[in-house]
Amino acid sequence: MGILNLIRFCNPTPYPIFQMKFVRRLSLFFIATLLPMIAVEWSELPLPSGPDSDTPSLARAQDGNVYVSWTAPVGEEQHALWISRFDRETKGWHTPVQIARGANWFINWADNATVVTGLRGRVAAVWYVHNEKSGYHAVISTSPDHGQTWTSPQPLSTESDGTEFVSFAPLLNGSWLAVWLDSRARANSGSMQLRSRIIGSDAPDTLIDERVCDCCPISTLVLPNGSVLAAYRDRSDDEVRDIAYQSYNRGTWSEAAAPALDGWRIAGCPVNGASLSRRSGHVATAWFTGAGDKPQVMTARSNNLGRSWNVVARLDDPEHPAKGAVRSTVLRDGSQWVSWVEDGGTIALRTLARDGGLSVINRMPGKAAGKPSMVVLSNNSSEAAQLLVARVEADGVKTHIASLPMETTTTLDDCGCDGAERGHAVRGKIVSVLKDRSALLVAHEEIPGVMMAMTMSFQVDPRVLDLVKPDQAIAARMERRDDGKWWLFSIRILESVN
Repeated sequence: MGILNLIRFCNPTPYPIFQMKFVRRLSLFFIATLLPMIAVEWSELPLPSGPDSDTPSLARAQDGNVYVSWTAPVGEEQHALWISRFDRETKGWHTPVQIARGANWFINWADNATVVTGLRGRVAAVWYVHNEKSGYHAVISTSPDHGQTWTSPQPLSTESDGTEFVSFAPLLNGSWLAVWLDSRARANSGSMQLRSRIIGSDAPDTLIDERVCDCCPISTLVLPNGSVLAAYRDRSDDEVRDIAYQSYNRGTWSEAAAPALDGWRIAGCPVNGASLSRRSGHVATAWFTGAGDKPQVMTARSNNLGRSWNVVARLDDPEHPAKGAVRSTVLRDGSQWVSWVEDGGTIALRTLARDGGLSVINRMPGKAAGKPSMVVLSNNSSEAAQLLVARVEADGVKTHIASLPMETTTTLDDCGCDGAERGHAVRGKIVSVLKDRSALLVAHEEIPGVMMAMTMSFQVDPRVLDLVKPDQAIAARMERRDDGKWWLFSIRILESVN
């Protein structure tokens, strides 16, 4: 399947293909070190979804809970949206709960129903219903108790009947920020807009960008400082449709830095957006582009919450053309795992190490339809990390676990906790070992939203003191404890003294 077969015009249902023109790509490529083959073990996680299930969505909460949702036909000409939570005791899915059901739903591979997790067991869901004016609009519902009970369905916006491709961001105050593509101005300007609102607020919808691509998914990411980063496909007057970024902070949107200018001029919508992810202050973005009539999967990293980006790296294999549907996630060791769909429906998976090394591409057995979804299932120091992938197969929605190899470095101490869920990730170099104070003097990098780069003293487990030396680079977690002091724990040595 060539790049032309990926294009949809305006609505994500098939339309005739239009001629494309391209401009020169402006971004620089990062030539990464090729890492040895990383063996990924795949296994199916049985999901009681049914043979006619469709449109899978995965979500992972800060507390580690993982959810899956899907749609399926029920009764005569009706559909239902279902959700299930992963049970860490049984290593399986809880009994599914029906979020909502109804007639005249818009079920589509591109703009599909999704669930998003918030703080303290909150979950939000969105799905789409046909209407006569705009074609379809978004309907939302929320749950306060891990998806067990749900509020009555409500339209996303009372101002517009054309709300599509909704992305939710769970704000730190417990509210939901919704960002979507809006068609209210389309009859006059011919353009879709990017708009937002706080769910439940009486304030009017906010205009973010008055001209955007017609039907590319939006990605939102809540940062440690409480702000929100949004990635979407923009649209210029001369039909350049590159990924753009906006930042939300205390009710105000502002343009954010983009890692690259692809210069993809295309007279139609490619139905492919970006995927944002982070671990602590390390933010990653990955996206699909067809600039120069060459399908490519790109990624970039930021160590300062998206204020600036590292040089772009290409991830795909030109011998196996990419179709898109990119997903990205960052693990506790700083590595970034990216998945995408190749021509023919194969899901490809590749990691970009924190130091820039690229692994050989792994390919998931079998084929996928629609847009696969990927999240971290588990990621702690005591066992191999696991990714979870949901995709549509011949007999409905299935979930699969990708078990990654154990880290080769081990921690010097054990805090008796899941270090990935406590404190803040920190990297630095040991300046001196303060044995009389059971502390390390460390020159550390900036911890975005927490503190600037500096040299400071950290309390440590006394067992660490005889295992480390000055000038060693370390990665660890840090937190302020009841004694008022900053502690380092889950310490790993990154390089040894010569």
